[in-house]
Amino acid sequence: MSLQGLRVAVTGSRRANELAHLISSNGGIPYVAPTIGIGTRDTAESDVQNLINEVIRGKPDYTVFMTGPGVYAVMQIAERFGLKNDFIRSLAQTKVVARSQKPRGALAKHGVNVEIMPTSTHDNTAEGVARELMKDNLQGKRVVILWHGSQTVRLGQDLTRAGAVVSEFRIYDYSTQLSSQGAEILNTMGYRSIPPQETRIRKLIEDVLVNVIDVVTFTSPPSVRNLFSLAQTYSLEKKLVEALNRGQIVVAIGQPTKEEIESHGVRVNVMPDIYKLGAMVAALIEYVSSRQSKKKTKA
Repeated sequence: MSLQGLRVAVTGSRRANELAHLISSNGGIPYVAPTIGIGTRDTAESDVQNLINEVIRGKPDYTVFMTGPGVYAVMQIAERFGLKNDFIRSLAQTKVVARSQKPRGALAKHGVNVEIMPTSTHDNTAEGVARELMKDNLQGKRVVILWHGSQTVRLGQDLTRAGAVVSEFRIYDYSTQLSSQGAEILNTMGYRSIPPQETRIRKLIEDVLVNVIDVVTFTSPPSVRNLFSLAQTYSLEKKLVEALNRGQIVVAIGQPTKEEIESHGVRVNVMPDIYKLGAMVAALIEYVSSRQSKKKTKA
């Protein structure tokens, strides 16, 4: 069982090299064309200062971290202003919430314990965080949220309706470029990221249209959004959807990623139960093997 020479597109950037290695090790041909980067916001530094002050002086009941890179960025800026120790001590006085293992791991490296996190990887979403928080009585409680690059309004709205006083912060955006500050954050986290290039993404779209690509993998909702956004820019979105549904194998890690793909009218063929790269490749190999067995049976 292997990928048997299939050309597999990699749209993620943070662990693109790792995924490419897994693909080639299993007989596939990696086609690396990241569609997602991190662009720090112009107000990032002041937003971090406001978040730190909110935690230190505002004494929130809950502090929610939706992002691993955001944790590193906050800690770097806090240290630069001589506030890191105060910030960490203040976090010990609040219930710290992590959306997933990534922010939890980033916080652990700074000695911060997470008290609340969705128990299932399927719930590593804003909705999952809301469900966990609303197990408590939130009436009058103060909640601080540090967002990843795709802030949505629903979490804040749900918590506000439950009686909480919510303060939200975001210090970077997902984009089709990787800023120098974004690269520094990812390097600090240990990622050997590959920056996205618009010409490379355009070439990926064109190669999908002419069936050069056999498999397209997506590891996050922003990687999906950026691909279709650029396709729309070049008036190729409809053709891209038709091509993906015509023959390419579409792979997603995580329910939010699957839902984002489906929102563009594309069906998802493979989604691993465990949201990790190795599990994704194993699930892809199993799918390919099953499809080939069916073809032999029909023949």
